[in-house]
Amino acid sequence: MLEFRPASNAELPELKRFIFEHGPNPWNHLPEIGVDEELSLVACNSGCAMIATDVQQLVGFAIFYYPQALPEKYQKYTQSQQAIYIAEVVVHRDYTGRGIGQRLLSLIVTQASNAGAAVCLIDRHEENLASAGMMRKAGFVELETYLDLERRDYGSRKTTVMGYQLNPD
Repeated sequence: MLEFRPASNAELPELKRFIFEHGPNPWNHLPEIGVDEELSLVACNSGCAMIATDVQQLVGFAIFYYPQALPEKYQKYTQSQQAIYIAEVVVHRDYTGRGIGQRLLSLIVTQASNAGAAVCLIDRHEENLASAGMMRKAGFVELETYLDLERRDYGSRKTTVMGYQLNPD
């Protein structure tokens, strides 16, 4: 039976190992320094990692940043509202296609208002259809697609930013 909960700081080294074992694919940009920065945001309570376990085995996790840690490049998508940024969603390769990523996203959306956010933002490689489907199933909509030569070295080299408005007018 799957269980979902916040990760403890003691589990962060396991998350790092997990992301490099199950996260790499042509669509993902996973520099070690960037992953370390994400995990340090979680460790200093500027972000949170939600994990999924199956009988105590880690099968997926997602990292999101609280509004005070929102990267500046995402400010233009917030319409001056507080926003969280979902930086990672990684699922164990033997557990893909079971809705774990979508459930992690839905849990984060539920927690976003508790973090003072009105908007949730996430991005993906434009051509990553599996991520696109997971994000749409969780209620995210496309906001913009742009050429992203710094982070993308595969396919179209474009990033698509998606958003979820917590309290739409």
